[in-house]
Amino acid sequence: MGNKDDELEKILKELKEEKKSDFSLQVEDAAGKAEDSLPEKKEEAPLKPEITEEPINTIDAEIEADLKEAAQEAAEEEKATAAEEAAPLPFEVVNSNEEEYAEEDIDMPKNNKKVVIIVAAVVVIIAIAVGVYFAFFNKPAEEPTTVPPETTTQETTTEAPVVIMNPLTGSTDFNAEAVGKRPVAVVVENAAAARPQYNMDTPDIIVEGEVEGGITRMLWLYADMTDLPEQVGPTRSARPPYVKFSEFFDSIFVHFGESHSKGAYTGADDVIVADGVDNINGMTTSSCFKRTSDKTSPHNAVLIGSKLVEAIDSKGYRKDLDDASFSVLSFNEKAEKLSETVCNKITLKFSSRTDSHTFTYNADKNVYSNSGDYKQLVEFTNIIVMQVNTEYIVKENYKGSGNNETYCNYNYTNGTGKVASNGTVVDFNWENSDGVLKFTNAATGKELKLNPGRSYLALASANNGSAITVE
Repeated sequence: MGNKDDELEKILKELKEEKKSDFSLQVEDAAGKAEDSLPEKKEEAPLKPEITEEPINTIDAEIEADLKEAAQEAAEEEKATAAEEAAPLPFEVVNSNEEEYAEEDIDMPKNNKKVVIIVAAVVVIIAIAVGVYFAFFNKPAEEPTTVPPETTTQETTTEAPVVIMNPLTGSTDFNAEAVGKRPVAVVVENAAAARPQYNMDTPDIIVEGEVEGGITRMLWLYADMTDLPEQVGPTRSARPPYVKFSEFFDSIFVHFGESHSKGAYTGADDVIVADGVDNINGMTTSSCFKRTSDKTSPHNAVLIGSKLVEAIDSKGYRKDLDDASFSVLSFNEKAEKLSETVCNKITLKFSSRTDSHTFTYNADKNVYSNSGDYKQLVEFTNIIVMQVNTEYIVKENYKGSGNNETYCNYNYTNGTGKVASNGTVVDFNWENSDGVLKFTNAATGKELKLNPGRSYLALASANNGSAITVE
């Protein structure tokens, strides 16, 4: 009995060592394979799967427990078999062959049974170990979770291009530094001796109206005071209607002399003072004026455009625009027909005392032109005729000569008018609203829109024989 126990213990020990050795070899082999499958990053620190003693110790404990249990069962069974052998048989065996067979039938299966139990236990233990090995080392690698890259939808905001528009013409080639600055208004003579005027093609707006003696005078408006030609003019003396009109656009008023108050007549000198008009008078400020040699005095005094800003600065005048005092003109983005009424030619007469001007439409250039009245070709996109009530005021003993002078004053309250542009014509209404002009389309009642470009504006005497003819 003792020999069997020793033998069983020896078998169990060998099996245990053999199993442990096999498992270690499998672990080392798996570790080697895992190491070979890893990409080489750095020689000094190869990546290896981390193998702890915990799984082996756990398996050893299970093997030892199972082997002890199997040994215990085998010992108990062997004791039970010995007891059975010692007990008397319930029957007597007669045939020796049968007795021999019965002995084999009893003894041999018992020995085999112990071996079977041990082998079964070993198989179970091996199965458990292999299962643990494959569960640990052959666990399917988790597929990397592919996180789609965040797609941030960037809204492409296309900024609208900054449109720098000339407020007097609607053109988009304006000087950015002149935006928000005051325009200048220059009084220009139109007597026969003053023609042709210098650089008449440069003003943004030319205003023309009657002054006295049946002659007209002009007011040239420039939105950019820094962009005047070298010679502007000939310049001439101020009249109250021109001072007032310049105020509609918050302009710095430029003139060469002024009419003076006397009797019932209020001259430009008192209007300038009363209204606090910022002005440059060539009679007292000579730094930006000169006389030309191709015309005779008093028809040859011209403004030197390049010196105007310096003269304005020397006076300390405000150069920033007062929006509340500026008459805003509205423009189409591009040239359009103003109506369905065709206008190939427009003729205007300022009053019963003046001559007429005719402007003819040039479809190729989309302008109205006049080539004779000013001894030069002049062209405009818009021809604007404002019908304004006028009043004639007599100034007695003009300049002590004993003669009288009759001045034409304009009453800027409200009225009607016509605009010719792009080969068409439309009627409009106008009013003086707190010092600024408002223009509305007579047919629609909406804001009057001009086409982008230079404008000619005629002040026609609504109550003293003006006439407008459209063909």
